[in-house]
Amino acid sequence: MGFSKRQHLQQNIDALRIAFKLEKEKRQATVGERLLMMQYSGFGGLKFVLNPIANEIDINHWRKTEHDFFPITQELHQLLKENSEDEKQYRRYVDSMKSSVLTAFYTPPQVIDAISATLRESGLNIDKFLEPSAGIGSFIQSFSENQKASVTAYEKDLLTGKILKQLYPESNIRISGFEEIPEKEQNSYDVIASNIPFGDTSVFDLSYSRNRDNAKVQAARSIHNYFFLKGADMLREGGLLAYITSQGILNSPKNEPIRRALMQDNNLVSVVRLPNNLFTEYAGTEVGSDLIILQKNIAKQNLTEREDLFCRSRQTEYNTPGNALFQDNTRIVHTDRKLDTDPYGQPALIYTHKGGVEGIAKDLKQMLSEDFGKHLNLNLYKGERNDELVIQTPITPTVTPPVIEPVSIQQKPQPVPTPVTHRESPQELKQLSIFDLFENANEPVMVAAPSKRTTQAKRQSTKTNRRAIGRQTDLFSAMQQPYTPPVTNRATNGNTSANGKKQEAIGDLFSGLGGNGQADKPAIPDSIPKPAPYSGELQSFHRNDCLVVDNGWVGHLQNVDTSDGTAIFHPLQLLPSQKARAEAYIGVRDVYQELYTKEAQHQTEYKGERENLNRLYDAFVKRYGNLNIADNIKLIKTDSSGKEIPYLERVIGGVVHKADIFSRPVSFSTITIATDNPEEALAASLNKYGSVDLGYMSEISGMTDDTLKVALHGRIFYNPLQREYEISERWIAGNVVEKAEEVRTYLERNPDDIEAKASLTVLEEARPRRIEFEELDFNLGERWIPTGIYARFASHLFDTDVLVHYSESSDDFSLKCDRKNLHIWEKYAVKAESRTFDGIALLKHALVNTTPDITKKVMVGDQEVKVRDMEAIQMANTKIDEIRTAFTDWLHAQNDEFKNRLTDQYNDTFNCFVRPNYDGSHQDFPGLDRKALGIEDLYSSQKDTVWMIKLNNGAICDHEVGAGKTLVMCTAAQEMKRLGLAHKPMIIGLKSNVHEIAEAYRTAYPHAKILFPGKEDFTPQKRLRIFGDIKNNEWDAVILTHDQFGMIPQSPEIQKEILEIELDSVERNLDVLQSKGKEVTRGMLAGVIKRKENLEVKLKTLQHDIENRKDDVVDFKMMGIDHLFVDESHQFKNLMFNTRHTRVAGLGNVDGSQKALNLLFAIRTIQERTNADMGATFLSGTTISNSLTELYLLFKYLRPRALEKQGIHSFDAWAAIYARKTTDYEFSVANNIVAKERFRYFIKVPELAQFYSEITDYRTAKDIGIDRPNKNEVLYNIPPTPDQEEFIQSLMEFAKTGKGELLGRAPLSPSEEKAKMLIATDYARKMSLDMRMVSGAYDDHPDNKASHCAANIAKYYNQYNAQKGTQFVFSDLGTYKPSEWNVYSEIKRKLVEDHGIPANEIRFIQEGKNDKQRKELIKGMNEGKIRVLFGSTSMLGTGVNAQKRAVAIHHLDTPWRPSDLAQRDGRAIRKGNEIAKFFANNKVDVIIYAVEKSLDSYKFNLLYNKQLFIDQLKNNNLGNRTIDEGSMDEKSGMNFSEYVAILSGNTDLLDKAKLEKQIAGLESEKQAFNRSKFSAKYKLQDFTELLESTQSRFNRMSLDWGNLQQRIQKQSDGSIANPVQLDGLPPNADIKLIGAKLNQLADKARTGGQYEEIGTLYGFTLLVKTEMSEKKGVDIRVNRFLVQGEGNIKYTYNNGLIAKDEKLAATNFLNALEKLPGYIEQEQKKIVEIQKDLPVLQEVLNGTWSKESRLSQLKTELASVERKIQLSITPEPKEQPSEEVEKQKESTKVSETIIQTKGIHIPCGYYKKVH
Repeated sequence: MGFSKRQHLQQNIDALRIAFKLEKEKRQATVGERLLMMQYSGFGGLKFVLNPIANEIDINHWRKTEHDFFPITQELHQLLKENSEDEKQYRRYVDSMKSSVLTAFYTPPQVIDAISATLRESGLNIDKFLEPSAGIGSFIQSFSENQKASVTAYEKDLLTGKILKQLYPESNIRISGFEEIPEKEQNSYDVIASNIPFGDTSVFDLSYSRNRDNAKVQAARSIHNYFFLKGADMLREGGLLAYITSQGILNSPKNEPIRRALMQDNNLVSVVRLPNNLFTEYAGTEVGSDLIILQKNIAKQNLTEREDLFCRSRQTEYNTPGNALFQDNTRIVHTDRKLDTDPYGQPALIYTHKGGVEGIAKDLKQMLSEDFGKHLNLNLYKGERNDELVIQTPITPTVTPPVIEPVSIQQKPQPVPTPVTHRESPQELKQLSIFDLFENANEPVMVAAPSKRTTQAKRQSTKTNRRAIGRQTDLFSAMQQPYTPPVTNRATNGNTSANGKKQEAIGDLFSGLGGNGQADKPAIPDSIPKPAPYSGELQSFHRNDCLVVDNGWVGHLQNVDTSDGTAIFHPLQLLPSQKARAEAYIGVRDVYQELYTKEAQHQTEYKGERENLNRLYDAFVKRYGNLNIADNIKLIKTDSSGKEIPYLERVIGGVVHKADIFSRPVSFSTITIATDNPEEALAASLNKYGSVDLGYMSEISGMTDDTLKVALHGRIFYNPLQREYEISERWIAGNVVEKAEEVRTYLERNPDDIEAKASLTVLEEARPRRIEFEELDFNLGERWIPTGIYARFASHLFDTDVLVHYSESSDDFSLKCDRKNLHIWEKYAVKAESRTFDGIALLKHALVNTTPDITKKVMVGDQEVKVRDMEAIQMANTKIDEIRTAFTDWLHAQNDEFKNRLTDQYNDTFNCFVRPNYDGSHQDFPGLDRKALGIEDLYSSQKDTVWMIKLNNGAICDHEVGAGKTLVMCTAAQEMKRLGLAHKPMIIGLKSNVHEIAEAYRTAYPHAKILFPGKEDFTPQKRLRIFGDIKNNEWDAVILTHDQFGMIPQSPEIQKEILEIELDSVERNLDVLQSKGKEVTRGMLAGVIKRKENLEVKLKTLQHDIENRKDDVVDFKMMGIDHLFVDESHQFKNLMFNTRHTRVAGLGNVDGSQKALNLLFAIRTIQERTNADMGATFLSGTTISNSLTELYLLFKYLRPRALEKQGIHSFDAWAAIYARKTTDYEFSVANNIVAKERFRYFIKVPELAQFYSEITDYRTAKDIGIDRPNKNEVLYNIPPTPDQEEFIQSLMEFAKTGKGELLGRAPLSPSEEKAKMLIATDYARKMSLDMRMVSGAYDDHPDNKASHCAANIAKYYNQYNAQKGTQFVFSDLGTYKPSEWNVYSEIKRKLVEDHGIPANEIRFIQEGKNDKQRKELIKGMNEGKIRVLFGSTSMLGTGVNAQKRAVAIHHLDTPWRPSDLAQRDGRAIRKGNEIAKFFANNKVDVIIYAVEKSLDSYKFNLLYNKQLFIDQLKNNNLGNRTIDEGSMDEKSGMNFSEYVAILSGNTDLLDKAKLEKQIAGLESEKQAFNRSKFSAKYKLQDFTELLESTQSRFNRMSLDWGNLQQRIQKQSDGSIANPVQLDGLPPNADIKLIGAKLNQLADKARTGGQYEEIGTLYGFTLLVKTEMSEKKGVDIRVNRFLVQGEGNIKYTYNNGLIAKDEKLAATNFLNALEKLPGYIEQEQKKIVEIQKDLPVLQEVLNGTWSKESRLSQLKTELASVERKIQLSITPEPKEQPSEEVEKQKESTKVSETIIQTKGIHIPCGYYKKVH
């Protein structure tokens, strides 16, 4: 029996109706009702129930094949509506159906019975049964039969849950997800059985998602894995779990950790693979599934052999996914098997069973009985264990796993204190807490005691890590030794007595030396006071763990709360000498902190405090030595407020000097400015306050405000909106149009404000040059264009009224047209097999720039399969293009006034940004220690950038490597803090260089308050303290790595807000999908639903965090960070976005990364606080690394408000304005058309560049004048070797046929077929690098890339031998692997064997396994001990400063992204390259190796063009308004025709291929066009005939009416006479007589279906006709009366029936004639309609295809290219010796020289000109 959709749906409706009824009547079901409810089977396989049904016309959105189900689906929705309290509940029911469509496949009862029967027969008695995903309870029914088990069942689906509750009223039915099962039910169930859900849907269960066990975390991300582990948790010891599940659990290698986790605590009782036709009868679907039965056994020791196989995924002999346990097929219930594809189109082995469900159940039962006999431990189930077993395995008590909260770090106090040693990072003075030095019992925050082994390891690493920082020779050399404090007052229970709570002795901490260098050993006081509130005044620099003196004791503070000035003082037990030293140190520190803070706050000098500081410091140094000697450093490290203290000394030439603060203020400039120059006064004000302060300027210049204003005319302007003066680059900046509008509004209220008028004038003058209408590119669907314009265009296009509405929230257009016509039904429609897409549907697609996904059914073997109907899609695309082009033409045809209005609107919205020339030269950066930095001053570019950041509250700092971004960050952060522009800036950088940033900051501002935690401070235990530190203290800057930043909890409220917007957007996409009805594939629906469910889990987690927030959780919002500097910001470019362009290549991952999402949360938090855009500064040399779509994400981060003003709320809205989508059609292996979509063109690029450059400071090294060598790029061409020539032929053949054997590989699998061109591209790359990359069967060749490269390396090696010049060799293919052949080792072998270079001078970056080894390699390069270094872009392209001696870079392959090539080149082309500068004309040779006829040169050219566009965009100097991005990428390779042409090595062939491709595309378009003409031809014939007949009817009716008008007679009262003359009556018979006669005729006349004349009226003939019909076996006769004129048309009144009333009967014929004018009018209207439609059809028929001229032009071009090719392959004359050839052809084109010479150098520019 097949799967009947109608029957299943009807049964579902009946079952639901009963369930709703029982619920209302509050009673249990009768036997009959119960049987009906058991027929319910969910909505799996009934996707049409989600189609729109609101109006009758919605049926047009349905597939034709499903039209029959429209009424029954309406009935279903009606039932749900009637039983919903409100719309919200109805939506919940519909959502419930939505997920049911994808998941509800109920298990045949016979199979379940086979399982339960086997359990019973094995002697299992079930007391507690759990069904975690119950459906309608088939498992409950089967397992509780004959057994009085207590049943608990979960069912998430609302509708199914309702039925389940009614079917099993005595069971505990819970309508919710299995994840909501209470924890107390763990370890309690005897048997758990179910057919569980499958999919990558996350589950909201924090005890899993936040568990320490990785398997549980992984399980929380996919529901099927979760059900297994959670189910096992719920089983009691010995209990059984039996799940039917998808094959993915056992097949997928990703699930191996889950399977291993299961085998750890469970025995494998049985595993059976079930056939694919198991669900066919019940759910109409074919899916593979497995039955897995486990028995819980916590005491088990190890895995059996079959359990180990169970854990392993292994491919079958056909390379399809499988599990090791099924290798021999004995565990698979089946009678047949074949190789086919699964429902997702992936290759799979399909097993079927001829016996249907009955046969499957029978075979399954037999297998289960055998398995239970062998592998079920009945004693274990009954709670008995063998004694031996107990001896072997200690039983672990089962403990309920705790819910791991994200932040609880209280650890249990450990009774024995353990010494902890700390590894010191070499470059940073790190805070050592008291806990780090002496472990202390009863202390809430503890460092977990490391094992002995780690302590040893750390101890060793300490020794190796003693390195001096900067100039401070011995700053970090004194590392503390592990120290155990003496234990006094130890209580018997092993805990410290109350008295000893903070009882620490600082033993080796201050080495115990007195001032005289003698060790004094006085007794330590016996008892110390208990911790108590601090009695001194809390200072701003006091924080947890800082040393203080209180009541004569030295100790440290805890629980510091600056808000109410309280802290707890913990005294320390010290020797007198130690105490004296600590007190002296604290004195110096306090006075220094006080002095610095006062001067910074009040900007005045404090001489008394300065003298005091000098006095205390001198006394300290005299007695205890300099601050930076080892013993003092050790003391300083125990003080959390002492980080700046070592910087009070500066070592110059080995001599210690005091820092500047001892002699003068450093937080402000002490130079008293007096000037009579207004410009200088302005600079001083900007420098001191960051703004124009006329009062201060007056004071220092002695000039009045008015004099200053006049003198600074043009430099400062009055801002009436803020009521203050601003400098020109602040006033004339940003959106000047918006600003001018606001000033105009102000002037309307204050018309006399002359200054404001002047300010308005400069704004108006500063407007960018107006872009005229003719220059603009318009895309149909740009969101800023008013919908009224689209409505006018659509009405014009279709010649009928069309309304267009745009919804901002869903970013979608809706269209309404009440009167459709032929333009819509015919001219702009596409008729596909499944449905017709009319003009309105296609216009909707055109507005959002998508193409309908049209499918058709084809037979594959004996199966009907749905495939994309490419011909219909191409036709739809053509019509959509036509509509989009028509829009542009229509705009151009409008009147000038309209065009001007539209152009104004465009200019006001997009062409309105001004980027001033930022001049930061006036800044003198108070507090910046230029001497310590070793610079005279910042570069002017750095000053300008800092000034820009200060004015704009952020920027994109797009500077090339070496431009000094680090100093920009540090000075900008410090300046923003100083001027109050930011209260607490944060800098985040890469782990590899965040140290340098912190060190640069400390050096630049030695007195700054910086928080820079080391990685040891970021252990989970200490992290919270750091977060608290950030929140509770004043910092000039906080510096973290990207990873550490990612650990900061983001504000749950902000996250929730953003994710809710995202969820809305996903839900809207879902609604859009549904409204399209049949266009939606199951896969699309499943994808969106999965995304929605995963977002919902995230939102639930956030909601939980918000509700259960603990006081000690500090999130980003609470920290008060108000500016973020993001170094290497391109690391965060993977941000999520929503788009409907899912088929477009190269858009990146729409889900984005958590890392990027965290940054978005943080930036939104700041933007919300400041209520403005920006709030962050992005620093990167590669802001746009690959595609202009990355620009959108930059704007999404930094300029959300500006985008909204342009009407851009989503990626699609952005793309609608700036991008053009192209669709290339290609022919696949099977010669089918395949469409490739991509955003290839970008339009309106200058405005895009303006929007980018307004917030960006872009500098190349050249702009800044960095002293670095120039790049000399050489494209080095190599002719192919004979092997390569031969392989190229095979590759071309493979690209045509897809035969894998041609390449010496297995045939392509179905999934590989789709990626054929990617495979071909990949092989071509390997082939060009080295044939041995393709196969080990090939040999070396003296002319391959490796040989040429080795020869070149040797040449440079010898040329720069004296200077020990070094070289870099890059390749991302064939990288170094120690145990196998690779290109790196091969070139090294050639260098050593053929060129005599010592092997130790050639190294691979991959040999640097850790940081230390990498540094050694880099050091070796800089010293010239290593001369050649190989590596890939990722390993050698960043973070390697080995440029000192670099003379050449070799690129064996070309990377995919321009930024990668720049990164590689940056290894040698950077500041500090001494050899290139002094010995190589200040240039580095960059050699790009290209094998002719390979993809090398093509790829390089593509890269070059891409980089060119990106550079032009950044420079904001684009000549073009449009950019073409090219058409090759790493995801899909390149297209077939270009590929073959390039491999053949003939550029003419490439042109030919491109032309042929365009011609083929146009030809197929033309055929489709002609087919649509064909259908129009028949329609035209029909319409022409219709017009003739209508015209004829009109003429004849008009004749009749004319006759009637002439003959009509009137009576004396003006009414019309009715002179009816009937046969058999006198001429003037009266009305009654006539009426009676007519009634007599009506009863008696029998005309046999003929018309009989019975009289006349006004010359018209009166007729009667007898009509026969039959009803229920009885003949029925009816006589009808008619009147006929000369036109031979018969007219009736009352349908020809005569009234019984004689008077009325007599007027029947006259009434009929009186209707004539109405008929005539109707015909007239019909004629007008047809006449209007005929030209449309005529136009379609006569329409020449619009691209005909283009096609013939392309054919002409093709013919000429073919002639050229023909000439080039005429036989060549005999070869002359190559030298002569070279002499003869020196003057010819370089491209020819390339082909005939080996390895000739060509400067890059030439190459580009050639192509």
